[in-house]
Amino acid sequence: MDASARRARLERLRDEADAARRRMIALALLTDRLAEDGIEPILVGGAALELYTAGGYATGDVDLALPRVPEVDRAFADLGFRTQGRFWVREDLDLYFEAPAPAGLPGETAPRTVVEVEGLRVVVIGIEDLLLDRVRAAVHLQSEEDRRWARRLALLYAERLDWRYLLAKANETSARELIEVLRREAGT
Repeated sequence: MDASARRARLERLRDEADAARRRMIALALLTDRLAEDGIEPILVGGAALELYTAGGYATGDVDLALPRVPEVDRAFADLGFRTQGRFWVREDLDLYFEAPAPAGLPGETAPRTVVEVEGLRVVVIGIEDLLLDRVRAAVHLQSEEDRRWARRLALLYAERLDWRYLLAKANETSARELIEVLRREAGT
């Protein structure tokens, strides 16, 4: 897609009432733009959890695994975003993008999910790595909310999950123990 078509499509998001859909289309347009520089953003964090749970979890921003390089800043600027602290923002479209995860995330070399959004692609952290992220937060931060979301993911995707991968990537005994509990609860 050329730059003017991409920018025009982004501007039409003013009419998109569904905030999650607006974020995904904007991400697809950003992904298309960054492809020109050979950079592929990966959707992580709450927005990935929102996608995998079909809106069961709701977030207001878009977290990405993305390098902090000038090409990324240029791509956001090309789409009318400005930096505000750690975010790239389009307040007029209620869009907030953050790259809390640098390029080189473990999930970047693991299987990922590619979602088509209006003929464009969005790359999402793999379900196993997202579940591991929630398990680690549950264990390290003693977060019951993250434990609940890890359980939800395990139940939703029980048959699809690579449980061996999960156990191999869980570095600590407490994380492996939680994965085993989730596996039993999921009936696999």
